Amino acid sequence: MSRLQKIPQGIVLSLLSLCLTVSGMLVPVPQLSAQVRQTSSKQRSIKTRAKARPHQRTRALKTQKVAQIPVPKAEEEAEEENEFEDVEGRQQWFNFERSYPFGEMPSEGRRTAWETIAASNLEATAEAGIPTWQHIGPMPTRSDLYANWGDTSGRINSIAISPANPQIVLVGASTGGVWRSEDGGETFKPVSDNQIDLAVGYIAFAPSNPHVVYAGMGDAHGGYNGSGVLRSTDAGKTWARVNNNSLPSPGRIFRLEVDPNDANRVYVAQYTRLIDGVLFSSGFYYSTDGGVNWKRTLVGLPRDLVIHPTNAKIIYAGMARVDQPANSPAGLYRSTDGGETWARIYTAPYTSTTDIRAAVTPSDPNRIYIYLGGFPANSTTRELRLVTSKDGGQTWENRVLNSLIDTGQFGYNTYFYADPARANTLYIGTRDIYKSIDGGATWANLNNNFSVQGRYNPLISNAHPDQHALAFLPGNSNVLFIGNDGGLYKSTDAGKTFQSRNQTLSLSQFVGIAINPGNPRITLVGAQDNGTQMRFANGQWEEIISGDGGQCTFSPTDPNLLFTTYVRGDIYRFRQVAFNRQVGSQQIFGEFDTPRVQFYPPFASTKDGRLYFGSWRLFLSRNQGVTWYTPGWGFDLTRNATDTITTIGVSDITPNIIYTGSSQGRVMITQDDGESWSDITAGLPNRTIKSITTDPKNPAIAYLTVSGYLAGHVWKTTNYGASWKDVSGNLPDIPTNAFVFDPLTPGVLYVGTDIGVFRSTNDGQTWEVLNQGMPPVIVTALASHPSGIIQAATYGRGVYELNLKTNAADDSLPQTTRKEN
Repeated sequence: MSRLQKIPQGIVLSLLSLCLTVSGMLVPVPQLSAQVRQTSSKQRSIKTRAKARPHQRTRALKTQKVAQIPVPKAEEEAEEENEFEDVEGRQQWFNFERSYPFGEMPSEGRRTAWETIAASNLEATAEAGIPTWQHIGPMPTRSDLYANWGDTSGRINSIAISPANPQIVLVGASTGGVWRSEDGGETFKPVSDNQIDLAVGYIAFAPSNPHVVYAGMGDAHGGYNGSGVLRSTDAGKTWARVNNNSLPSPGRIFRLEVDPNDANRVYVAQYTRLIDGVLFSSGFYYSTDGGVNWKRTLVGLPRDLVIHPTNAKIIYAGMARVDQPANSPAGLYRSTDGGETWARIYTAPYTSTTDIRAAVTPSDPNRIYIYLGGFPANSTTRELRLVTSKDGGQTWENRVLNSLIDTGQFGYNTYFYADPARANTLYIGTRDIYKSIDGGATWANLNNNFSVQGRYNPLISNAHPDQHALAFLPGNSNVLFIGNDGGLYKSTDAGKTFQSRNQTLSLSQFVGIAINPGNPRITLVGAQDNGTQMRFANGQWEEIISGDGGQCTFSPTDPNLLFTTYVRGDIYRFRQVAFNRQVGSQQIFGEFDTPRVQFYPPFASTKDGRLYFGSWRLFLSRNQGVTWYTPGWGFDLTRNATDTITTIGVSDITPNIIYTGSSQGRVMITQDDGESWSDITAGLPNRTIKSITTDPKNPAIAYLTVSGYLAGHVWKTTNYGASWKDVSGNLPDIPTNAFVFDPLTPGVLYVGTDIGVFRSTNDGQTWEVLNQGMPPVIVTALASHPSGIIQAATYGRGVYELNLKTNAADDSLPQTTRKEN
């Protein structure tokens, strides 16, 4: 086991970067970034599945020996696979490119960029002829395992149900904002799109005044930090940020609770906070004035907090680490004065505690449950425990859970609740939900994606895996909602069965997009943990292959032939939507125990049908992926042994001219199909290169965009990279992920950023925000079609489209529909 694997993953997963602990401060350790890449492939998911048509069973894809093309293996083998999602790799991908070369993102960088728009008069107006984005889905996605998972969406971190009106249900998405239902979870609408902060950590109603709701912001699992606390005074219809700087911002709130007797008294467990670009532990805070002013009374890494069911002055905090007072041990801490002072009532038995959760129930107020995990002394194996007290914390009973529940991805998909009406009934969220009706002595898997040993067999499951949230219907705990990487599900029989409630949610986190060259109504998009999805001409969305979908493309010479990628180098070929063969893998590209490949590796095609793939060198296929070769004898196109290629730009009119950019800012060019290369980095900022796009009529002209902060983000060359000009103009200082030319009007440029889309009509001299119809969401990729269509893939809100010919909504375009059983 590598050094990284010995680090408590629950702590690692929740940080903006890998860190060491020094006097209460989390200090970034840049050299660990390379090791993330090296160990990720061993931990990576093998959830990738061939498309299961309605009458077929899903078949897994197995990587075989070098020089052989992997083919689908037998179903029986697939059901024995042990699957671990590479959560760390995905988080490192997201954070590295935004923080390089400083190690951390600047505090308030994203909010500052958004506020710059209004201050600099960048807002576009309808009079200026600004088109409106139309949301084209998915809403929902027909999952790859539709018979088992039904319709899916994206990751949900929190669920809250009004204590006064069970028809009002709120969900908080990882990067998609707050959504509200007024019909018991049947239909939802987004309600926080006026906020820059769309990463939701936890939502809670005020029991004494259900019109008041609070949302603690910040995605615990790989997205942006949050700006603090939002409050609604109309049961979640509208939201406003309320906290001042007494609650550190940005940060990540894991849990938020409201005093049952006082709607203005609020508690938060803020896990980490950013100060001057450095990541610190945070702690427990409380507010007595509705979330404006805050006081911290416990310093460290809180993972959970709960309020005593009958005495609101008693609060429990699960602490993975305590810095103050006196660097106390991890464990469960109790306050008997509303959070003012604390005493430890249970000490975690581990040298390093990954996660710790607590549960209480009104049906037995003196009972306290603790669910925790960590690494015992001299052990590299994580242990999970259930600890129970029946006398208010005076004595404790311990039970090791490793042989009773699936321990995979502990700290990523982890929650713990006790049934409000039944003291012996417990729910643990892992990759599946485990339920006990005897106080934790025995456990039953409610979803059955994974066995206790971690074997993956989704063909017998009933909901998407990777659980993050649970909420009981007030007054009837047999009705419960769950949130996972696939969205929202509801059970009306205490977890025996689950029904998808994703039909009106659009929360997909997309990273790559392609438009069918023969029909712009057909789109291919790669999604975080929800495979590669296709929008068909009738508006229906389907997941054609599962897992973590990345870059994708249609063959320009045969639009019925399409290609999808999976993390770290797997490439799959489809004929229409029927799986054809696997045409790429780490082994095929010569990467083995220490692969130098991006989490979402670059993949491109040209109009003549060539395919391009990048690791630290460039690979080219002229026969639809059947064979690959490395032009220039595998020339290293990156800075060093920890660097990888992030983007490939090829001229359609002169495909022997190829540009590449790397995660550590190196830019290269070849003008002889890869036989020789030149370094053209000079003059560019040292930032992760996100896109390189050549002029459709002149390959000497190319535009390049970079991620990170404190630099120009759009650059232009007119001489094959011999020199570069900053054409960022008045564009805010924000990571810029994608670039596309206007398909109808020369000289008009579009870029996708971490706060939406911007347009320049004068070759980058000035820019205007182009977010009409779109929330301030992360735009990861842009694609265009000669007919005048531009589509934007977002990281949390699906796909948006501009129809430049109509400059308005196109009523002829099909609306998103869903298939019925």
